[in-house]
Amino acid sequence: MFRVKLTLNRAEYLKYLEAIKPEVTETFGRSSVVLEEDALNIYIIIEAPDASSLRASVSSITRVLNVTKKIMEVNVW
Repeated sequence: MFRVKLTLNRAEYLKYLEAIKPEVTETFGRSSVVLEEDALNIYIIIEAPDASSLRASVSSITRVLNVTKKIMEVNVW
């Protein structure tokens, strides 16, 4: 089993993660994703049975997070 833990600053990324939470907490192919948080950080924990599944899941999650961040920074709402 392969595992990656992404650490994001809570103050900076909380609003972005709230926007994508339904997308992130679902299963990505053969990988599973869990969100954890403490007072300072939010952790995205991804587990997969092999390296290629893990890489694909990390790529998908970071892509969705990046697009969401760019959209919300435009501030057209």
